[in-house]
Amino acid sequence: MGNGRHAASWLVGGVAALIVGGCSGSEPTAPSAGSASAAAPPALASSAPPSESPAAAAIPDSIPAIAFLQVVDAPGKAKEKPNRLGAGDQKLPAFCKSSYETKDQVGVRATQLLLFASEDAPEGSTPKAAVYEDVIVYRNDGAEQFMASLRKAVQGCATQKDDSGVTLKNFLRGPVPGGGDDSVLIERTRPATDDAGEPVAGQVHSLFWAAVRQGDTIAFVSNTGWESGSAEKGDTVTLGTRAAARIKAWRG
Repeated sequence: MGNGRHAASWLVGGVAALIVGGCSGSEPTAPSAGSASAAAPPALASSAPPSESPAAAAIPDSIPAIAFLQVVDAPGKAKEKPNRLGAGDQKLPAFCKSSYETKDQVGVRATQLLLFASEDAPEGSTPKAAVYEDVIVYRNDGAEQFMASLRKAVQGCATQKDDSGVTLKNFLRGPVPGGGDDSVLIERTRPATDDAGEPVAGQVHSLFWAAVRQGDTIAFVSNTGWESGSAEKGDTVTLGTRAAARIKAWRG
């Protein structure tokens, strides 16, 4: 933030059904009276083999690198290869203490960090933004519940205070174009400060989140900007669209 700390520091906080084929056919015809021929054996009932509805993909043991955003997905110039983080290293944002992660239905989860600079930034320049991405595979309908609960949490938390008492404002900004089966873009604003931590009159600092769902999988992208620099909506939309394509290619 403006005091030199990273912008992320103010983040608060089937079973397949068997469809049994029906039996068809007719009863065997009885021989006519006095017929010398023996009765024909009963005709076998014709039946198509049982068919199954598509089964849900099994929960993987881990999440591969191909499921995450790659260097080529950065809306600018990636500073380095993405860095896989440990469990719990980067929490999802809090919205007035609302619980929306449906943790009891999480099958597997992983997080990475991607730093990128502007396309024309000189070598050695500071990043334009830090992008944290969580990829979460849910059991049952946990991914759908996640999206519904996330929207509800943001809607119920239009304003909140951070740990230092600064007022934060949260907004739903609609879906992410090409965002899979479901998606939402979220913006959070706070009063802007400069690199020395001094207030900048009339300006706000923004960060954005893009949550996209493909089947049972969520990609949650956090664009935190960098220090006193705001994250950009356009960059976040690009990241969300590409994150959705990545998990679709992986999970189908």
